[in-house]
This record gives sequence, structure tokens and C-alpha cells, in this order.
Amino acid sequence: MNKNFQDYADKRRAKFSQNGKDAYKVFSSAVAIGSVLATARRERVMTQRELAELSGVQQADISRIERGLLNPNTITFLRLIEAMDFQISIISTKTTKNPSRR
Repeated sequence: MNKNFQDYADKRRAKFSQNGKDAYKVFSSAVAIGSVLATARRERVMTQRELAELSGVQQADISRIERGLLNPNTITFLRLIEAMDFQISIISTKTTKNPSRR
């Protein structure tokens, strides 16, 4: 019976209450957003300090966001994205059976 960490984590997550599931989603989203922002900043060969100057967001907050410790509000997120000259895209991860349905 070989188990890896992902199997263990999935089993534990299945037992979460609704509040626990919601908290997990928020945490996962914060980590993902931070990772994407850090990658985008590095692609622009930009330091956190330079991004802070261009965006008006404190460097310490950028650091927390990139590490998944702070989930940026919409205005902060847009300031960071615009300062790096990126845009936001929403991509569906699921296929729909009825694409004409709205």
C-alpha cells in the first residue's frame, strides 16, 4: 500500500468541513497568485523594489504576496499587473457540454 503525500493530502482534504474547504481554496489561490506574480516579475527582469516603485505597492507587501502570505485585493493586483505591462486572461479548465448556454 504505497501512498505519497498527494494521496495523504487528498484524503485529509476530503474530511474538511465547508469552512475548511473554503479556507483551503483561499490559501491555494493566494499561493498560486503569488507564484504567477513572482514569475511575471522575473520575466520582466525586475526586482521587488522596482515593482514597488512602479506600482505604488509596498515592497514588503509584494514579498508577502509572492510567498502566498497575502492575497492582494483587486486594486493591488491590477497595479502590479499594469506596472509589469501584463494583462489578465481567464482560461477555462473544463470543457462545457453546451457552449451556447449562458
